Formats: sequence, C-alpha cells, structure tokens
Amino acid sequence: MEGGVTPLVKMFEEAEQATEPARKLAERDRDYYDGKQWTSEEESALKRRKQPIVTYNRIQRKIDYLSGLEKQQRKDPKAFPRTPDDQDAADAATDAIRYVCDDTQWDEKRSEAWDNLLIEGIGAVMVGHKDGKTGPDPDIINIPWDRFFYDPHSSKADFSDARYMGIVTWYDAEAAKEKWPDKADLFEQTIAADRDTETYDDKPKHNIWADHTRNRVRVIEGYYLKGGQWMRCVATRSGEIEETAPSPYLDEDGKPENPIKACSLYVDRDNNRYGAVRVLISPQDEINKRRSKGLHLITMRQARIGLSATEDREKIRRELAKPDGIVSADRDDFEILNTNDMAAANLQMLQEAKNEIDLLGANAALSGKNENDMSGRAILAQQQGGMVEVARMFDRLRTMSIEVYRSVWNRIRQLWPEERWIRVTDNERNLRFVGLNQKITVAMLAEEVQKGDEKAMAKAREIIGPVLDAAMQGDEQAMTMVGVFIQQNADQVVEVRNAVNELDVDIVIDEGMDTPTVQAEQFDTLVKMLPGVFPQGAPPQALEMLVEASSLRNKEKLLDLLKQGPSPEEMQAQQQAQQLQQMAAQAQVEQVQSQTQLNLAKAQQAAAPAEPQSVDPIDQQRVMLEGENTAIDAFRAETERMEAMQPQRPV
Repeated sequence: MEGGVTPLVKMFEEAEQATEPARKLAERDRDYYDGKQWTSEEESALKRRKQPIVTYNRIQRKIDYLSGLEKQQRKDPKAFPRTPDDQDAADAATDAIRYVCDDTQWDEKRSEAWDNLLIEGIGAVMVGHKDGKTGPDPDIINIPWDRFFYDPHSSKADFSDARYMGIVTWYDAEAAKEKWPDKADLFEQTIAADRDTETYDDKPKHNIWADHTRNRVRVIEGYYLKGGQWMRCVATRSGEIEETAPSPYLDEDGKPENPIKACSLYVDRDNNRYGAVRVLISPQDEINKRRSKGLHLITMRQARIGLSATEDREKIRRELAKPDGIVSADRDDFEILNTNDMAAANLQMLQEAKNEIDLLGANAALSGKNENDMSGRAILAQQQGGMVEVARMFDRLRTMSIEVYRSVWNRIRQLWPEERWIRVTDNERNLRFVGLNQKITVAMLAEEVQKGDEKAMAKAREIIGPVLDAAMQGDEQAMTMVGVFIQQNADQVVEVRNAVNELDVDIVIDEGMDTPTVQAEQFDTLVKMLPGVFPQGAPPQALEMLVEASSLRNKEKLLDLLKQGPSPEEMQAQQQAQQLQQMAAQAQVEQVQSQTQLNLAKAQQAAAPAEPQSVDPIDQQRVMLEGENTAIDAFRAETERMEAMQPQRPV
C-alpha cells in the first residue's frame, strides 16, 4: 500500500478512468430508452425555428418486447448425476437449487440483469449469503450496471479473463460508522476529500468518494486475483475497512471463488461493452428529426418578398402561419414558394428510417406485428428467422444463468452442512419434503425395512448381516436378535443421505417450461406421455395415477371415489343393463331382417302370375312380423323396468 491507497482502490480508479467513454454512451442509451432523445442544444435550436419537438420512441418498444420474451422463456435449473447410482442425489440437488432460486426471487433479479444487458450492455449478480432463521442461507443479489466495476483489460463477454470485479455502495456516514465503528476515522478522511464525479456518484451527483450535502460516503467491495487465489477486500478512499483476505465463498473444489457473475451483450475491439440499444440510436434520431422537419415543412410556408415591398416582414410571416392569413402586396413584390417536394422527400426518408429500425433486433415478424397479408407458415418462418437473430443475446444470458446456478450449489454445499429439509410440493394434505444431509438412525432404517424399501433392506444387511434374512423368513431366534439390536442402537446414525458435500452433479438449464414445483413439472411430463402410451384411451388405473400426480385441491376425495369403484349390487345391475341392451340391439336387427324379407316377398308376388294357394304367404309373413313386434315391445318394457330398479350412485 502506498500513501494510504489500497490496491483495491487503485483497481477501481483504473476501471473508472478506462471505462469512462463507454459509461457515457451507456448513460445515453438509457436516456434514449427513457424517451430523452433530444439534447438541450437541439431543443433550443428547434424552439428558435418554431419547429415541433416530436419523439417516437421505437427503442423502448423493442427493448420491452425482448424483456417480455425473456420472461416467457424462463427455464428451471436441473442437476444430472455423473454416475448411475447418483440419480436420487441429483434429484435432491435439483430440488435444493430450485428452492434457493425461488426463495431469493431469482427470476425477477435475472430480468433486472437482462434489462441492463439489453440497454447498457452489462448484467451482473452476486451469489452470496444472508442470515436465515436457522443460520446462513444462500442469497442472490442483483448488481445495477452503474454500481459494478471490472477489469478494463477483460475482453471476453463473460468476464472470465477479468482479474478483478467489485460493487460500489453508498452509505450515510453515521450508518457506515455503526457498521464499522473501528473505522470511523477512515470515513471522516474520505468525506474531507473532494473530486469530480461520473457514473459511480451518489444520487444526486456531487463528487466521487463523498457527498458533502448529505454526508454520505462511498464504499467498494472487491474481489481480485492475487497469487492465483481470489481475495476479498472492503475499502474506501482512505484505506481498508475490512482487511484483504481470501474470498469466503468456495467453489466446487473448496477453493476461494469470485461470487460475482456477469456478462456483456457485445464487446468491441477496444473492450468497450454495449447493448442492443446502441445500433438503434442512429435510425431513431433520423425518425425523430425527419418527422419534426416534415411537420414543419407541412405547417409552414416560404415566401419571396421584393425589396420594394412596404408590408412588414414579421407581419407577413405571422399571416402566412395562419390558415386564413391575408397578405397585401403587389404581384411583383410577393410570391409563395412551393416546398411540397422537400416535405415529401423528408416523409419518404422517414419511412425508410422506420423500416430500417423495424428490421433491427426484434423485428415485426418476430413480435407478430407484421401488417403484410401472409400465410401462417410464412409468419412462422419469419418468426424463426427473428429468433435466430436474437439467439446470441439469449445465449449470453443462458451462460450467466448456468454460472449462477453452479455458484448457488456451491453456497448450498458450503452453508448447509447440517440436516436441512425443503418443501418440493404444495399439496396441502400430503406435503412432501426432501432432506439434505439427512441422518438415518437404526430405528428409522428398521421402519423403512418393514415398509419393504429395497435400498433400506440392502443397508440393513450391511449392518446386521444374514440374521436379517433369517428374521424376515420367520426365524424366532433371529427375530429376537434383530429386535435386541434395534432396541440397543435405536439412535445410532448409520447413514447420511443426500450429503451435499459428497454430491457430484452436472448442472444445466432444463429445456422444459418454468414450473413452480418439481411435482408440477412431473405432472406436465406425465400428461404428455399418456396419449402415446394409451392411444385408445387411458384405463382407470392410469387415471388414478394421473390424479395422484396432480396438485388438485382435495384430490383425496376424488381418489377415494376412483379406488372405491361400484358396489356388488351396482356391478350386477350394470351387467343386467348391458345384457338387456345387447338383447334389445339384437331384436332390432331381427326386426329389420323380417321387414326386409316381407318387402322381398311382396316384390316376388307382384312379379309372379296369380296361382290358387291355400295359404297366402304375405299374410303368413305379416302374422310373423306382428308376433315379433309384440315380443320386442314386451322386451323393451321389461328393460325399462329393470333400469328403473337400478340403485343410483351418489355424485
């Protein structure tokens, strides 16, 4: 340390000076998103010319669409086992990571980082810790772009080559002294200093390290590489507040790591970082200025006045600006000039500028706002092309998200060494929890063995040996030995399940939709599988399984009805009803056949010559048909009577 300036302060001031041009442009990009698209000099010039100041903010519309697209494409993290025996452990890791993400509201913080990524070009978060009810818990903190500083020599989009990063925080002097009472003199010395400020200043802007008006002081927390190891330091301009020490946050190998995860959308060859707004600035300026100029040319008129004209020129200008203005002048001394060509040219260039900005970033086809008469297939093709164009942006966010999930898992392994239970279902009557570092005693193992758990059985064999198999086969002596062993060692811990320090998993972003719980995700997968497994319709057992996997309220009542099934009386009545229906259908078929035979007989009689017959065949058929109809009517009456006698099941 030289002259009281810490190495971290030197790094910060180096970053502040080197990134000043990029930060000024980033501030301008934010202003354009917020609709501040005219400089004070431009506004003054337009007011002098009485030209309208118009702003058509198409940048905000594009950025808001990309923000909404990010919310629509949120994905859940998922841990995969590295060996076949680690599937249960990987599921537990998935549950734990998702629990932390929900508890820290990661989705909202990722959206905030995405907003900074699109506009200023840098998104950053810190995976640290917070005080929980039972001890320290992992925490995810969003870092606004103007409170994040970094190594200006870093050229990679994910900052993987950065040698230092940090956070700028402003404190009231009294609050800082209460937090670090033994460093009060450092804050007094910093407040006594004075220097011009830029991006990292307090709000409102005053100076770089202290705000004399509100008596506030700036504190920086930084992480930097020293000797191949990540170090942490908290300092102000006058010295270290918390001494430099290895980072308290550990990676998967147990080594100190940098908890700050950041990425940039674009990096130019001078290592300046910028976002999606930068390429929209020029066409946005042209839209505003050509619109303003076109309106001015349409609403104003130019005139030629001879040198001998006696009419006051200011009066002529005022009259020309009126819709019903009157100018008195000789023909040779006054002439209205035609400027329609200039107005038309400006409006034509305005349309080209609008077309240009529409093709940049989230185009009209991608957002579903293409006004052309197109087929559905053509619209889908354009949307797919638009997604290809923004794929690079979302790839940056995806990379940062994976790094955050890995750091969250590292915090879980580091901060939760004891037994911890997390809820993974919202079923109000059948809550399910997953245990981390779950200690299994002999008594607990015995209960699982009694339930037929195969894994518990294998573990019990390792402890007791062949005696367990003999006891399971009914050997009284073996049963006695097992009982005595359980009684004497009931509280002995024989296994630690889902020990987070021992779990070795790969973490990726799941390609499925974002779901509130793992149970909801599994239910969605099950629903998609059923049509392929049962193309002709799912059986009752499959319906019961589907209800069991759902998160429906009071689903136990529905399951009871499905499991209960019809009573024996109802089954008998249903069988009788089915038999009656089959008999009725058969009788109807026979009736149709009889009618067909009667019609054929009539046709044959009409075609054949008359012969004396003792018995008329038509009359014979008619008699038979009438008898069948009488039997069918009686059968139907009996069917209705049987159906009326069936007991009704309660709904």
